[in-house]
Amino acid sequence: MTTPSGGGAFRRLLHPLVRRLETTVHPLRYLFLEITQRCNLHCRHCGSDCGKEARLDELSTDEWVAFLAYLAQNFDRRQLALVVTGGEPLCRPEFDRITAAIHEHRLTWGMVTNGWALSEPNVRRLVDAGITSITVSLDGLRETHDWLRGREGSWDRAVEGIRRLAQSGIPFFDVVTCATPRNLEELPRVRDVLRGAGVRDWRLFSIFPKGRAKGDPELLLPPDGFRALLDFIRRSREELAGTGFHARFSCEAYLPTDVDRAVRDEPYFCRAGINIASVLCDGAIGACPNVTRTLVQGHVRQDDFKQVWEERFEPFRDRGWMRRGPCEDCAEWKRCRGNSLHLWDDEAQRTAYCSFEMAGGKTRATPAPRT
Repeated sequence: MTTPSGGGAFRRLLHPLVRRLETTVHPLRYLFLEITQRCNLHCRHCGSDCGKEARLDELSTDEWVAFLAYLAQNFDRRQLALVVTGGEPLCRPEFDRITAAIHEHRLTWGMVTNGWALSEPNVRRLVDAGITSITVSLDGLRETHDWLRGREGSWDRAVEGIRRLAQSGIPFFDVVTCATPRNLEELPRVRDVLRGAGVRDWRLFSIFPKGRAKGDPELLLPPDGFRALLDFIRRSREELAGTGFHARFSCEAYLPTDVDRAVRDEPYFCRAGINIASVLCDGAIGACPNVTRTLVQGHVRQDDFKQVWEERFEPFRDRGWMRRGPCEDCAEWKRCRGNSLHLWDDEAQRTAYCSFEMAGGKTRATPAPRT
């Protein structure tokens, strides 16, 4: 395994202190705005079961515009970044009114997209609205990507959009890839496609058992597949160091220390509810959009968002309630804190799986008191 640079080693040494401080102070850094559950694809792994039509009582455009004005008045624009997501954001009626309001209030914003609608005019619309970052999904080579995304032609549209973004002047964009048993062997060629398209940042992650993906063996990596994914990322980082192309594992999943430092720039830290919040399409207030709706803490139609953030997010900041099942007596608890919050399984009342063990770590029981 690789070892971190001096600066990286120092950050990792200070990481426990930084995590405690961030959890205590909990400055809001990223706010996800799920502006719609409408989507132009039908992805096999969708956690929200999105479709062509809205399935919830979505906030009106006027409500989103009013909420954006509220954010500008109540939060420091220099510290807060908005991430517009869905569904597919570009399927939202009056999308331009929402982004114009963001731009009018001088709020920093980015977007997550499946890439289908990244035509040249649409990319110009985003640039004109002041977008500063964008994330596009590419989940394998053509056949595999189209299979996962549920629409023929989605790979071609996404790759064309990625090439446009590389020439657009948007300050930052990256590509994310969902690793599955079907595309693991394709990852080296996907990497070549991305480099050829002008991509500099590539983020990979494993699909977790939620929504349509729950219990689907064609989507969920077994332990040996998970380890193969991490090893591919490690090798890519070593082989391409200094080339301007950067691969990394996503922020999810607590891993053994040597594995973590080999596949990430910063140590694992689930920031859901600590630095990250979300407003879902119907106005529900929670942590990151992938977290179970049973942990919703309020609603923008009736609650003051800042008050909810300051006073009702304790379940995200003190996660002792997650210490159940195999986590109850695990010696890794103080560092793991129950793994990524989106892995919490409401039905089983435990974390869905242990990524530490899947990555080859050996857990052991400990009589340490609960914290």
